[in-house]
Amino acid sequence: MSTKLPEIIEENNLSHAWGRAFLHVMDRSSKHLAPLIVSVTGLVNGLPMEDKTIRTELDAKLKEKSRKCSTKVSALTIFPYDAWTRRGCPDVGAFSKWYLEHFFPRLKARDTRNGHGTYFERMVRFQGSKKDAGTLGLATKNQLEHVVGIWRRDRAKGHSTRHSAIQIAIFDPAKDHTGGVMLGFPCLQQVSLAYDGEDGLAVSAYYPTQYIMDRAYGNYLGLCHLGYFLAKEMGLRMVRLNSFIGLPELGSDWTKKELKPFAEMIRGRLPKTSDTIQPT
Repeated sequence: MSTKLPEIIEENNLSHAWGRAFLHVMDRSSKHLAPLIVSVTGLVNGLPMEDKTIRTELDAKLKEKSRKCSTKVSALTIFPYDAWTRRGCPDVGAFSKWYLEHFFPRLKARDTRNGHGTYFERMVRFQGSKKDAGTLGLATKNQLEHVVGIWRRDRAKGHSTRHSAIQIAIFDPAKDHTGGVMLGFPCLQQVSLAYDGEDGLAVSAYYPTQYIMDRAYGNYLGLCHLGYFLAKEMGLRMVRLNSFIGLPELGSDWTKKELKPFAEMIRGRLPKTSDTIQPT
């Protein structure tokens, strides 16, 4: 798989970008799938444009199978956008505290699959080792608060923050190197930020594997929402999402035969449509 040239998908509509990624796996055998780079641009005030029909039909298909999450639910594991806006868009420190004390416990109680954590929880409560006075101990880091803090510090001094400093880790070897056949979480390994000019922010995410049918749409949406949140905290504009997928897969419990009519509907919606969800 690693010897194949990656395919690049760039669209100014999140639904169309996802649709092309979906057709990429539908139209090829698993032996001929290449890595994917999915890039979403054309954000309006920092939020992605969407095709209402594609998202609605995808959610309907996901609902047909047991234990499949809607696009909205998959997105909120990366960033709970609706909860953030309902609370008046609090800053990173206040929202992280509320999430860990109130929202995350509810997510764990609602679905046992959240027992290993959520992506946002890993971002704001990452645990690792740190040496203090010669003794190695456990330390907890709010990565989002750190990234925003160093950005504001450097900007106030008229400096540009080095790109290697604005990284957000998800994969934790101590927790995730289990040797299990199927862990399920985390599929997203790392998020990195890059600034574009004076006021642009791009988010890049890395997935070794990704279920395109099951989770990719919600993943892209959640990453766009995360970028919007960080851009607001950093005084920037979210301008692009890049998602790197080493091995794109269709998903679990699907056959290409049963998804063929759905794929033809998606094909018919590309490359453009006027029936869009305006970002709010």
